[in-house]
Amino acid sequence: MLAVVFWVAVGCVLHTYVIYPLLLVALDAIAQARGAWGYLGGNERRRPPAQIGLPSVSVLIAAFNEQDCIARRVENLLAQDYPPDKLEILIGSDASTDETDAIVQRYGARGVKLSRAERCGKAGVLSRLVALAKGDVLVMTDANTEFERDAIRHLVQPLRDDEVGLVCGRLRLHSPAGAPVTEGAYWKLESLLKLYESRRGCVMGANGGIYAVRKDLFPPLPAGTVVDDFVAALRVLAAGSKVAYEPEAVAHEETAPDHVRDAVLHAVRRVGAQRGNRLLVVQPPAGHDGVVTALAAGGFRALSQHRDLLSPRHGFTAFALWSHKVLRWFVPHALVVAFVANLFLARAGTFYSLALLTQCTAYALAALSLLGMTPRHVRAVADAAAHFVEMNAALLVGFVKYSRGAQGQTWMRTDRPARAA
Repeated sequence: MLAVVFWVAVGCVLHTYVIYPLLLVALDAIAQARGAWGYLGGNERRRPPAQIGLPSVSVLIAAFNEQDCIARRVENLLAQDYPPDKLEILIGSDASTDETDAIVQRYGARGVKLSRAERCGKAGVLSRLVALAKGDVLVMTDANTEFERDAIRHLVQPLRDDEVGLVCGRLRLHSPAGAPVTEGAYWKLESLLKLYESRRGCVMGANGGIYAVRKDLFPPLPAGTVVDDFVAALRVLAAGSKVAYEPEAVAHEETAPDHVRDAVLHAVRRVGAQRGNRLLVVQPPAGHDGVVTALAAGGFRALSQHRDLLSPRHGFTAFALWSHKVLRWFVPHALVVAFVANLFLARAGTFYSLALLTQCTAYALAALSLLGMTPRHVRAVADAAAHFVEMNAALLVGFVKYSRGAQGQTWMRTDRPARAA
């Protein structure tokens, strides 16, 4: 029985990070081969893309105390290679207490609109902006994100297909100091999954820093929504439309500089939560374990609200949701179960002894990385192990917070690097 428990737990981890990605690649290869065979045989012709003009676009940003980066963000949007008469920029201030509102108002003559109201969190700000938006397509982004000049033009291209309701862009992460991004391998895996899921029309969530959705498919967000990008994708899929990924629509964001800063920010968030403060984060960069915890709790909540998509009647969409999201969120539980079972199985044979040694080695490397004591020749492996452990620990905490109903409705933004606009 212990062996069965061990292999079920290991299978959960392997399916999430190995089997499912390989299955996506295999299914895509088969589809490509079948399409080519049918095309060459004359029995099937590829449908040409619809030839329509560029849609009107409203760019929405929820902002709270973003004086250090909001001017740079607005300038970046105004410089987009998109017809100005079809581009609307709306900034929603969640009762900012710094110079954010004054900075945005300086761009009023250039068509940038400011909407300020009392504190309500990101979901409330976005819902307010959607009601004001005039564009047929809504582009969601953050104050600390930077679009490449042709990002919006690329982002709306898949919407030429009437079956596509939401398009996720490509978010590239950078370190402020130019250091290697420790979550690079994980982020590349996420991008790969999005690419192959897109070919089946069921990308499991968008990048909050850059995604576009048809306005008629974005009703007001439920109060307390934290992961608006995930909720938006689920609602589009539930409506019977496709969610696509456009890697040519590129945005850039900076990550957290180090683990120490992560821990401090996490502690601050915990204090804020204990005091009952209603704090807002505007999609901070990846890498903060506190942020992952909040995202995990928000993700569990969003999934519970759209659990009908897990039904087999939704076909591959349900399978992708189980594989990419549900099982991944339970990988922390599987890791704990696998380790405990392995402790009892270690005397059952050489294989289980080696398996236990492998797990202990991986966790030891992660600990050394977190303590800044990693030997140079294993630093890359140790950093990857540390990121994996941090991420899954945060997911586990997020699950506990969701189970206890302790998820906050708003959370605190991370500090933005102070750079000249």
